[in-house]
Amino acid sequence: MKVGGQPIIFMVDSGAEHSMVTKPVAPLTQRRATIIGATGTQTARQFCRPRTCQLGGHEVTHEFLYLPECPIPLLGRDLLTKLGAQITFNQGGPANLTVRGPNALIMAVTMPTEDEWQLYHQEKGGLMKPICLLEEFPDVWAENGAPGLACYHAPVMVELKPGALPVRQRQYPIPREARLGIQTHLQRLKDAGILIDCQSPWNTPLLPVKKAGGGDYRPVQDLQAVNNAVITLHSVVPNPYTLLSLLSPQASWFTCLDLKDAFFCLRLAPVNQPLFAFEWEDPHTGRKTQMTWTGIPQGFKNSPTLFGEALAADLSTFPEENLSCTLLQYVDNLLLTSHDWERCWEGTKALLARLSEAGYKVSWKKAQVCQREV
Repeated sequence: MKVGGQPIIFMVDSGAEHSMVTKPVAPLTQRRATIIGATGTQTARQFCRPRTCQLGGHEVTHEFLYLPECPIPLLGRDLLTKLGAQITFNQGGPANLTVRGPNALIMAVTMPTEDEWQLYHQEKGGLMKPICLLEEFPDVWAENGAPGLACYHAPVMVELKPGALPVRQRQYPIPREARLGIQTHLQRLKDAGILIDCQSPWNTPLLPVKKAGGGDYRPVQDLQAVNNAVITLHSVVPNPYTLLSLLSPQASWFTCLDLKDAFFCLRLAPVNQPLFAFEWEDPHTGRKTQMTWTGIPQGFKNSPTLFGEALAADLSTFPEENLSCTLLQYVDNLLLTSHDWERCWEGTKALLARLSEAGYKVSWKKAQVCQREV
């Protein structure tokens, strides 16, 4: 393809959001894009000024992202879309890239079910996700309904230290604005059965934490006193840097999944539920009640260890050898990697099926599916 009159060899990468060049094709602008690598490192890169691009009799103007560390210039989705490009795969032969001419007709065509993965849904921030996964695995997505339940695990028992006595701490005053914000979250959890009314000799305070970038509040329970009264389990949570060192140098496609309300998936034994009670005043009626959790709560010191071990047990036989994928788990975050797109795609579907079967819920909003970088 000619860029500004100069021929440049590009590699077609339909998984890349932006088309990239390894050398500046024009002066750089102040416009930037944040590139997030597999290790989580964020790097801001600048765009070049617009240049005329010519390919197959088609001429468009485009701004390329300047990425000097990229081994070869990439022709991404942005420019492929402008060019009206089509990629055709021939059995036993090479793939062909064709560009729609400026006077070509556009018509609607039907698509076989097995090719639905090519239809993508774009979220805020430019993240592309195949919408067919919503229909193929409806029960696994947290946005579709009830919270998860780890169905292969018995309710968790919490062991107190010898001589431990109930702790009764007063609830701190909470401004009405914050109580109104928290009430929404508590009502959602109560409707889902994660919170229940109770009467308990234990009581620890609830704190309002304002969410970054907005006026919403979320409830955070101060469980320090309960944590001090409970026997600490040996932590088996891995070091994330050690985990990432296990990635193969050939890993080039990634799926990252975040489990929603993960700790609540493990149920608390009814005898231990009173340990985590807190007092709440309804901002609308002024009525005070005690509530507690039916699942292991956030802020409980043993929650990451308990949940991590449960999820690891449910995924102990995954992935199967024929998938040619690697799965890394850090508490409630999963990273699936493979050296090519097709194996990453098949591995992602197999992982979603396994999570759905075991009763976990995945955040569709945060899911990154078959991406070059996550």
